Formats: sequence, C-alpha cells, structure tokens
Amino acid sequence: MFGNKDSKSETTEKAPTSFSNAQNSVIPKKTQDGSKKSSSTTLIARDTEIFGDIKFAGNLEIEGHIVGNLVSNPGSEASVRVLENGRIEGDVNVANTTINGLVKGNVHACNLELAAKARVEGNVHYQSIEMVKGSQVNGSLVFADKAPAPKPNNVKAD
Repeated sequence: MFGNKDSKSETTEKAPTSFSNAQNSVIPKKTQDGSKKSSSTTLIARDTEIFGDIKFAGNLEIEGHIVGNLVSNPGSEASVRVLENGRIEGDVNVANTTINGLVKGNVHACNLELAAKARVEGNVHYQSIEMVKGSQVNGSLVFADKAPAPKPNNVKAD
C-alpha cells in the first residue's frame, strides 16, 4: 500500500486476534452421535453494552457490559469467560464458566473458575470450582450434585 511495493504483489494480512487459533474456532465439530456442534466464539467488546437476556451456544467472551441473564442452550457444551473489564448484572447459567470480572447475580455452573480479579455479588452454585487467590464471592457457595438446568425466561432465579 505504501512505499515501493507493487500493488499486485501485496499479500493480504489477517487481523490479529486474542484467540489462539481463531480460524479453527468456527469449524463445526462432530459429537459422538455424529451430529455437528458449534464451537464458534462470540466476543462482546469492551465498549459494548447489551440490555436484555442472552441465550447462546458455543463460546462467549465478555469484555463489555451485559444487563440481563446469560443462559446457554440446553445440552450444549457452552462456555463463557468474563474477562477483567467484563461486567454482568444478572444471573449466569452456563455449564463452563470462567470469571475474572464482575458478576452481580447468581452463578450456576458445572465447572467454574474464579480468577484473581473475579468478583461475584450473589450465590454460586457449582459442581467443580477453582478459586485463585484474590477472587471474591459475596454470597453463598453451594455445591450442586447435578448439572444446572436453564431457567425459563419468565422465572426469576433465586
């Protein structure tokens, strides 16, 4: 584009991403029964605000602000990562959850990781939990012996 390069010989560069191997993240994978499942990743960027409930499958990374509940599709191996600047004001009901930001609401997860800057203001229901030094939970830790079921939209979580 600039300099003495011939415009025909320019190579197209891909935009850098923060994901390792982001190109493979959108290829559907097959489950044991042969059906395809989505392994796509959605990013809610830092200066983005979303008002309303979100229901999803695949992977979700949050750097922005969500005011509403976060629910994964039933039976999916969905995962959510609330990054350091990410905030959720609502309940989180996702099988695989990693938090390093702020969640003001209850968290229901099979596998939960609370990183060093995680702050949860609500009750945490989990099957497996990992808490790093510095993480905070202002609420109860409740062991759940079975996977959480997504709450219907019209029912408020406890």
